[in-house]
This record gives sequence, structure tokens and C-alpha cells, in this order.
Amino acid sequence: MRALTVFFALLATLAGAYAGFYVMRELGPDDLSGQFGRGDAVVEGNLMQSENFVRVVEALERELGSDGRLQSLNLELLEADATATVGDRMVRVEIDAGGRSQQRDIGDATPAGTLPVSKLDPRAVDRITKAAMKETGSPVESLALYGGNRQWTANMLRGEPDSFIANLNGKGLRLSGEENPEPAGAESDSLFRAKNLQLVLDAVAKEGTRVLDLTVWPERASVKVEKDGRAVSLNFGYDAELTSRDVSSLSGPSDTIPLKRIDAKALERMAKSKYVKGLKSAKYAILRPQGVFEDAPQWLLYLPEGSDPPYVTANLKGRGLSWPGRG
Repeated sequence: MRALTVFFALLATLAGAYAGFYVMRELGPDDLSGQFGRGDAVVEGNLMQSENFVRVVEALERELGSDGRLQSLNLELLEADATATVGDRMVRVEIDAGGRSQQRDIGDATPAGTLPVSKLDPRAVDRITKAAMKETGSPVESLALYGGNRQWTANMLRGEPDSFIANLNGKGLRLSGEENPEPAGAESDSLFRAKNLQLVLDAVAKEGTRVLDLTVWPERASVKVEKDGRAVSLNFGYDAELTSRDVSSLSGPSDTIPLKRIDAKALERMAKSKYVKGLKSAKYAILRPQGVFEDAPQWLLYLPEGSDPPYVTANLKGRGLSWPGRG
């Protein structure tokens, strides 16, 4: 009996020693409670609330700078992580509920669309979570932001629909594939804007000066140029970031457009027409060496489904507007 008593006394002493060690580790002379994942950092707040999402933004600015380029950002109630490009490297930033962060290198950077940290709006998360809950009655389980299309995805805790997408500012909540209730064509970073399309054309000039095909959306552009008898296909995202490049053979002679003849202001001119009603109504635009109504380069600017006309055409300067059925 005495041996058993001694055994339990030793066990209690050992347990107390371990407890004391933990307390000292967290709060003792070598206080680690301010480090990533330590102390109250793991239980503070809800990062999917704007006042707490500010901690995420501050952590990303601290780790990457305000101009740091995000490829993606994943947000949960008590933690967040981001993949970003720093020079020619790709890094992962992990953030706890208290806004503490750590960064690690995960390899060579690859071409991808990104988002500057400075464009993150903390108010967006409140807009998304409130609108999504109104739709389903269920709370949002997690949020994800993608730099390429600059859209949020909201994953619901339960119920149907199980996910929504929204614009960068948190507005325009909808199902994937649905029409954006707040089109991005007129936004300041839209590639329909002359200043942004010019950046794309300047980037294309580094690859070739004869354009085979050009298609422009608000968030991306696809260009094919002739270079050394081959076709170089280029894809660009916001800020004229190159997201992919592919080289293929050309099958015989092809009509091309001299790059210097393409006017970046053409789409803005076309959008001023009463038939277009502004860049916000434009879906996408195509420029081809052979036009629909004439044997010359021609822009086609497509409008929302149900529009009459469904698209309008113009010359390289965006002038001489026409459309199907025009007399």
C-alpha cells in the first residue's frame, strides 16, 4: 500500500512538472506567447469579420509589402494562408487569429495572375458573409480569393447552394456561371481601359510585331503573334501580367495585323455608342485580321445576352461602328 501511495505521489509530481513547464514556456521568462500560434493567438477573434480581417492585411503587408503579389488567399475563422510571388520565388504566408505570421519559401515562381496586397478591402468579407447567409440561412465556412480573376469564393457550412462567388470588393454575390450583377468592364483595372490595354500591347511587343489574333476580357487578354515563322500564344491577366506562353507551328501563310496599328483607345471609343451603353455593358472583344463585313482588320465587341444588337463592329481605331442587320 505504501508503494502505491509513493507511486501516485510521483505521478502527481511529474504531472505538475509538465504543467509548470508549459506555463513557463508560454508565459515564463522565455515568453513565447507573442509567437505564431502561441497563447491567445489561437483563440482571438473571427478573421471573417472586417475588423479582424484587418489583421490579415497587416500581416501580409508586413511579410510582403503593400505591393506584394498574391496568387491566392484562403481565409477561415481562426487562420489564413496565402501564396504569393516575391521576385522569382513563390512563398507561403501563414497567419493565425491574432495576426501573427510566418513565411516560408515553396519554390520557383511560375507565371500566374496576382493581386497586390494593397487592393484588399476588409469590408469585402462582411459583404460576402452577410449576402451569402441571406441566400441560404447558413454561415460561411471559409473564403478563398484568387489573384488571376480577382474573385472571392465563399464555401458554405451547410445547405445548398454550397458555394458562391463575388467580386473583389465583396459585391455581386452569385453562383459560378451566373451573370455578374456588377460587371467589371468599367472598373479601373479592366483591360478594356486604354491605359491597361496599352500595357498588354507593350508586353506583346517584346514577343512579336505581327498580330494573328487578339481577344480581350475585363480581367484577361489572349494574344497570338507571329515570330520567326511560328505562332506565339500569350495570355495576360490584370496589370498585363503574363500568365502563360506557348509556341506552335504556323500552317501556311496567315493574315496578320501590324502591332503598331492597334489603338488601345478603340474599345473605349466603341463603348460610347448608345448601342453599347458604356464599358460596363461590354462582355469581351475580338480583333481579327479579316473582318465580318469587310476584308480588313475589325473589332467585334460583344454585349450581354439578349442585347440588340448582340455585338458591334468597328475599325482599328474603334470608329465606323456597325452591327448585324444595320441598313
